[in-house]
Amino acid sequence: MRRPIDLAFRVAGGTRRLACRPGLRPVSGAQPNPQRGDLLMNRSTFALAIAAALCCSTLAHAQVAFDANLELDTTYVNKIEAPATNARESDLTLGGRIEINATTPTSNSGSFVKARASLLTKKDGDAAVDDLWVQFGNTGADLKLGRFEAMDLFPLGKDVLVETNVGGYEAYRAQFLRGRFGSDVFHGAVGINAGESLRIELGLVQTKEDGLAKGFRPAVAYTAGPLTLRAGVEAVKIVGQDEHENGAGVSASYQFSKDSVLHTSFAKRGEDKSVGVNAIFGAAGFGVVHGKGATAAQKATTVYAAYSFPLMGVKGAFITPALSYAKGGTGTDNQLAARVRINYAF
Repeated sequence: MRRPIDLAFRVAGGTRRLACRPGLRPVSGAQPNPQRGDLLMNRSTFALAIAAALCCSTLAHAQVAFDANLELDTTYVNKIEAPATNARESDLTLGGRIEINATTPTSNSGSFVKARASLLTKKDGDAAVDDLWVQFGNTGADLKLGRFEAMDLFPLGKDVLVETNVGGYEAYRAQFLRGRFGSDVFHGAVGINAGESLRIELGLVQTKEDGLAKGFRPAVAYTAGPLTLRAGVEAVKIVGQDEHENGAGVSASYQFSKDSVLHTSFAKRGEDKSVGVNAIFGAAGFGVVHGKGATAAQKATTVYAAYSFPLMGVKGAFITPALSYAKGGTGTDNQLAARVRINYAF
């Protein structure tokens, strides 16, 4: 006889307990506090309910693969004094996320279903949703809906810590319509596998909220042995504005071995141009991103590096120190940041 699952999550405002039995719907033992009016917490509770449902589904249907991992970051940023446009106080922060994944194996007909729910936790006890999506289809085509990131046209490699925004200017990386939008935005992507080496992705972002981006993002990836080429465009319209923010990005990746890869990227949007080069060799990763706009103040160059060590000899546990150094254009001072990330897959 299968035992019931009793999951208790410690969150701001108390302990939320979710219990379920195989074949039964999850039952919540605590209701959200209406006096708080905490939208983020309501969303996190919803995501936790999804997590419990996935647990139950896994037990009731053995063909569903279930996994999760935790990521905890301790981050330091240096002090930058005014009148620099990127002035900030020195700070030490703690944050992280919990990621839950559910996948069904591909059937004999090639059909599959995938889903992910990722929760962000903060030092003040608040929480939010990072990823929350479902993807389904077959070996020929699939559809992805929810809060997710589309094809990466400007891969950063081992991006444990990369400060690309300096003084309000950030290197363009063909990322305006890539994803992880708020609740007021619809995001979907159709994927087409046109052969073993060619994948086409057609992304659509739609919203009516002023100041937010919407539009169409087609992208394509071609793989030939260890070489992967990507290219795509963004047809962007900012709601409430007449101007369009169209851009494009291309990248090439070369896989030297299972855990060693080199990425090169280029992106352009109007007067903004960006280049990036990075590499991962085993546990080490490093890279540089340079972006430049129309004025002397619109400039940002970021150098970053990270290295992962096994943590206490425990399988799936790693600790990764990382550094980021950024130099901006006229009116800015140099930015330095450091991070220690703890990963545990369970």
